Amino acid sequence: MVCVVGPYHRALPHDLHRDMDHHKGVERMNPQFMAVPKATATTAIYGAVGVGILLVISILLGLLSRKSWKTFDEYLVGKRDIGPWITGAALSASYLSGWAFCGSTGVVYSVGFSGMWFAGIWSLLGLIPCCWLAAVKTSAFSKKLGAATLPETIGRRFESKMLQTVIAIIMLYFLFMYSVGQLKAAGGVWYTVTGLPPIWCLLLSIFIAWLYMVLGGYVGTQWSMAFQGAFLGFVGALLGIWALIWAGGFYEISAKLYMEPKVGPALIKLMRPELPQVGPTQLFSSIVGILATPVIFFTMAIGFPHNVSRFLGMGTLNKRGFWILITVVYLIAGVPIMLDCSSNGLVARMIFGPQLLAIKPWMGDLAAPYLAFAVGGVPLMTLYVMGLFAAALSTLAGMVFIMSANITRDVIKLWSPGTSDRSMLYLGYFLIALFLFLPFYWTLVNPPPLLSIFMGLAAMGLGAIFFFVTAVSYYWKRATKWGALCCVLYGTGMSIYGGYAVLVKKTVGMGTLEWWLVIGCGVIYFLVSMVTKPPSKELIDKLWSKSQQA
Repeated sequence: MVCVVGPYHRALPHDLHRDMDHHKGVERMNPQFMAVPKATATTAIYGAVGVGILLVISILLGLLSRKSWKTFDEYLVGKRDIGPWITGAALSASYLSGWAFCGSTGVVYSVGFSGMWFAGIWSLLGLIPCCWLAAVKTSAFSKKLGAATLPETIGRRFESKMLQTVIAIIMLYFLFMYSVGQLKAAGGVWYTVTGLPPIWCLLLSIFIAWLYMVLGGYVGTQWSMAFQGAFLGFVGALLGIWALIWAGGFYEISAKLYMEPKVGPALIKLMRPELPQVGPTQLFSSIVGILATPVIFFTMAIGFPHNVSRFLGMGTLNKRGFWILITVVYLIAGVPIMLDCSSNGLVARMIFGPQLLAIKPWMGDLAAPYLAFAVGGVPLMTLYVMGLFAAALSTLAGMVFIMSANITRDVIKLWSPGTSDRSMLYLGYFLIALFLFLPFYWTLVNPPPLLSIFMGLAAMGLGAIFFFVTAVSYYWKRATKWGALCCVLYGTGMSIYGGYAVLVKKTVGMGTLEWWLVIGCGVIYFLVSMVTKPPSKELIDKLWSKSQQA
């Protein structure tokens, strides 16, 4: 229970004690919880100025990178000389999406301590192995094969134009789903600070993202993401530490959560068997779901195309550069994720109780920005708004750039090699705008439910498929194009069926679906590869001979 007396009362801005009747359909809540703050002119102005500064800096980085590319290939990957500092920060920004900064906190806010498995603890298992397994290999293979995109790298690894095209199209499907979640996160935080519909803010944001991607290409996008990654890492750590100290630590949080009416004892459980073991709640209610979670994050981080693509333009790493990359990623992404995802949702639930669950369509996804205001007032909320916009836009930019390249390079240029670079560039500019607008329209018309769950389903499909066809294919010489193709088709089909069974019918648990995806993709990938024709000796020698190693 949170009382409005004592040290908690002194630490809160006055606006937090306002009535929450302004939220349609929400009744006056139990006075033991603090009222949800109203957006004010002050929060709107500070939030708008903060986001404006962030967007201006992103544009400037795009302008400064304009001269770094001249050809279409350089537009896609630069000159392949980006160092570990920038690569590590950009990778962190790609991973620390609207899911990490907004959706994951919403999960913990909604279900309590059991959400920490999904949102905080296991998430640390993915990103560092991504660097270990994929960084050097992605950079080396793409250079040896002359590939400018991830589908092209995979297609040439397996000597198959067909596979390259199929992978490019499949990526479009999953990345589009994931991009919708980024815009919902940005829209939610805009609603928090202004109380207004997010349409104009989102339109401005996607225009800015389009501008710096067009101006700077891969290099400009990488630099913008690096800046945004460093900033959001700082903000994430700041809020996490501040909120935990302000709340009095985990013992105090646990004691107050326990006293929440009706559900208090359940909120402090590390597993909640009373929740349905079908649908998304299986991740919090059963051993099957909890043990599936580290598998989700491990394969997701390594299999995310927008993660792995951060390595395409990276220069050759020596041992020192590799450890710089690892350190940057851990400090920016590891610490904030652990803090934000685990503790912030608990502190928000301690302060507001279940009130946020009644604010549709945002619900628990508003926990993080409201918490920032609760513990730090307008200044901290402004920083968090900037950080969350950075998280959403950086991940969105990385995905949209890939989606555009998938059409231009991996479909049109692949099958019509005579198409001029100028035509490809102009088509790329148009496609970037298109792939920014379509998720914006979906978010505006029909925003998805709890953000982390919606994005989690897309992440599971991407991770299960591309963990094998990307990371494993870097190390297993016997892998074949037919094994990779069957893996892609099975993973896509199972993801579509699983999403329907988990979210609509609720006949399958989300953890069970993950096991079906990963085990099925793995078995098919290895078995089909073993019974089909292996890659050519020339390719194997080119990629794995000692004289060819990067």
